[in-house]
Amino acid sequence: MIQLVSKKILLLNKTTLDSLVEKDILTMVRNFTETGIQILNADFGFAWWKFHDNEDYRLAYKSPSTPYEPPVPRKKAGNYIARQTKKPFFDSDVRKENYEFEINKYLKSYAIIPIYYNETTYGSLVLCYRKKHVFSEEDKELCTLLGNMTAQAITIRNFTEREYENLKKAEMLKYTWKLLQQEKIKTEFIANAAHELRTPIAIIKGNVDLATKSIFKNAKSPESALRAIDHEIKHLSQIISDLTLITSGTKDLKDQIVHKEINLKPLIQHVVEKSRTISFDKKISILAKKIPDITIWGDEKYLEKMLTNLVRNSVTYGKMGGRTEILVENSKKSVIIKVIDNGIGIAKKDLPHIFERFYMVDKSRGTGGNTGLGLAIVKWATEAHSGKVSVKSTINKGSTFSVTLPLKQT
Repeated sequence: MIQLVSKKILLLNKTTLDSLVEKDILTMVRNFTETGIQILNADFGFAWWKFHDNEDYRLAYKSPSTPYEPPVPRKKAGNYIARQTKKPFFDSDVRKENYEFEINKYLKSYAIIPIYYNETTYGSLVLCYRKKHVFSEEDKELCTLLGNMTAQAITIRNFTEREYENLKKAEMLKYTWKLLQQEKIKTEFIANAAHELRTPIAIIKGNVDLATKSIFKNAKSPESALRAIDHEIKHLSQIISDLTLITSGTKDLKDQIVHKEINLKPLIQHVVEKSRTISFDKKISILAKKIPDITIWGDEKYLEKMLTNLVRNSVTYGKMGGRTEILVENSKKSVIIKVIDNGIGIAKKDLPHIFERFYMVDKSRGTGGNTGLGLAIVKWATEAHSGKVSVKSTINKGSTFSVTLPLKQT
């Protein structure tokens, strides 16, 4: 006897565990109804369910062997009593005079098991017997257990579904916010880039006008104007080149790299020399001492662009009379290039974003040659060389950018 009860409880436990991965509530109701029929040795069964608070109870499931269409539960009848008392209702002797509908044709006994949790009643399971059935204490306890476990499974399912929906909403809000932020950043970037493009164009136009007016007056003026035009065309070309590079995406980056042996020492010395012109106004010292002779495998043009942008960035955000230092460390498999400055530093909130396309740390500095492309190009060039770039920074103390690149291929 005890062994039989244990098997019934194990079956009920299995149904409960299976329900934890079931999303469809009707399937859960069916499974618990069929389990109830099995463990209580009923002939057929069905379930009434309230899917929404403002709805009446509806027939959610009836077993295939049910011989009739169950009528809607009446007030003050068995279903009503079970839901009100929150206890199973048993009728072992169904008589015609006790019911409006002649259910005694189809069954002689039944149990109605309310399914509820706290103050919420979900519905009820009805287990029916074609022959008269006297409900034992064991039957009654199994009915109570069936009701409790069904209610718990439904409650867990509802809670999980609500949490999942809340999570989806939160993820959607997060995604929408990210899109809005990207759009905002992109708009600011386009405004800055447009300014950068307008500046050389305006200078070119002014010099063309100057050359046109003075061509018959002073032979030197047109020559000087043409030199200025040539300089600005190169500047304009560089901006367009950077825009094309940084908006091309990350697909097949390495295909754009022309690999050859590059000695870092002369490359770094060249970048230092040409960068001194941009550091002159701020009196910033650019130092590169004891650079070792290290050969790597890469594209000289993009490596120079990467280093130049790092140095330019340190000067742009450097302090008057400050310093920028380039250090090189090497190991067996890689080389680390560090650009260290004692400038204004970068806020913690900006650090995760400074290598993103279109991102600018200080929107007020969106003019004067800064489009927000520099560090994004550094990241692009580094990754195109199978390397990685990182930064450490402290406000008002300075920043250290580290680029790690693999050594020359063997």
